[in-house]
Amino acid sequence: MKKISFLISALILAGLLACSKSQSEPLIFDKLTYYQPEGFQDSVLTGILEVFENRDESKGRKIPLFIAVTPALKRDSLKEPIFIIDGGPGVAASNQAYFFTEEDDTYRQYHDIVYIDARGTGKSGPLHCIDIQTKKSPIEHFEKRYPEDELLSCIEALKDSVDFNFYSTRYIVEDIEEVRQWLGYEKINLYGISFGGKVALMFIDHYPEVVNRVVLHAPDAPNIPYTINRGKWSEQSLNKVFDYCLKDSLCSTHFPEIIEEFDVLKKRLQSNDVITEVQFNDSIISLKIPWFPVAAKISSYLYDDYTYAQLPYIIHEAYLENYNPLVGMFKLNDTTTSYLYADGMFFSNICAEEIPHAEPDADELETFLGDYTYRSRKAACDRWPVNPVDRSMYQPVKSDVPTLIISGGFDPTFSLETGEKIVSTLTNGQRVIIPYMGHVLGNLSQLECYDQNVIRYFDDEELDLDCLNQMLPTKFRVSKETEE
Repeated sequence: MKKISFLISALILAGLLACSKSQSEPLIFDKLTYYQPEGFQDSVLTGILEVFENRDESKGRKIPLFIAVTPALKRDSLKEPIFIIDGGPGVAASNQAYFFTEEDDTYRQYHDIVYIDARGTGKSGPLHCIDIQTKKSPIEHFEKRYPEDELLSCIEALKDSVDFNFYSTRYIVEDIEEVRQWLGYEKINLYGISFGGKVALMFIDHYPEVVNRVVLHAPDAPNIPYTINRGKWSEQSLNKVFDYCLKDSLCSTHFPEIIEEFDVLKKRLQSNDVITEVQFNDSIISLKIPWFPVAAKISSYLYDDYTYAQLPYIIHEAYLENYNPLVGMFKLNDTTTSYLYADGMFFSNICAEEIPHAEPDADELETFLGDYTYRSRKAACDRWPVNPVDRSMYQPVKSDVPTLIISGGFDPTFSLETGEKIVSTLTNGQRVIIPYMGHVLGNLSQLECYDQNVIRYFDDEELDLDCLNQMLPTKFRVSKETEE
């Protein structure tokens, strides 16, 4: 009889220990309702949590934070949820829901996936500047990046319903913590993408006790002044593309003088007298092509391997005075409004946190992009009605929360040095490099390797670093026949 009692007690204890290793069931099924967006394989849970715009005083206007959750499939072995924090600033996290909702998705097997549209983005009281986010004619692509009349129109449209001072990063951090409590999660994982890395780092600085593990993809950080380094880091990235082209048998055969051709093209466009004819709707119009909008578009093409693999061909054709592939980068006939970024949120954040303390150095001015990014943003911020935040928020985050930093070898936005700088103050930080990745994954081969390693890290398992080095880029475009 004693033996039976002992066995029963042992089984009960084993069950309790097993339960202690899993997350307790959160409140997502009580707080949220099912919804299946068009094109999704499965439903997601969605809901609204209203939070004060003015968190300092907890009174006045409220923002309806939009929250979506892809529930874990194996709820009897539930692990810490993964909170997705997207970039920008100005991009909505719920845009990512499509990728994590397939029934065989690796991430959702044991983890709830939580998406919170940051205040001012997506469905959380979005601060869109419609005129800026819409190009009505080809000429607008090559004029002032943020036209003053369109900027002032946006301010006028929003100013009576919004206080722009409450869209800096720390308020996003506090929103996430309130959502965590509201959904009943004990500990969470954070997956920060680009600007989302800055949010995640500030979160573990403020609430380390509620975080299990963190993955940062090509992250921003409070102490990284990226706007005044965009030229230098884009230059590094473009040089890597040229070097890779010249080592590739196909690319080097077609474009053996690509570096020299790029220099010639840059000087020609800097002369500001290059005019080409383009088709817009049913008309042919003459279009002047100035250098800096082209330089900014080249910088954006460095974001992933699919687009940077097109650059040698585009540059070569423009050098030969065929500007069609170059102007094709701008999608001149697309006059729809882009809602990917909420530009009003973007300005409210960077004009408070970064631009007031930024000043490019001489090295930045010598790059192909120069200080164009800084100048265009500074001109907008001089008009945007927001107060600078305290300089103290720019300190490096020091933490012992386990954190994985994933850097792209070709990233034009956050160079490899930024990853080194971030991980240097994280006692349990680890950094991996995907050699041919730009800022995002793009069309790299073996994308499953990336997903497997992210999940392994969240689950405290050994990483497979070898496969990350085998994630290869798409082939270089070398002819018109390969044009999309």
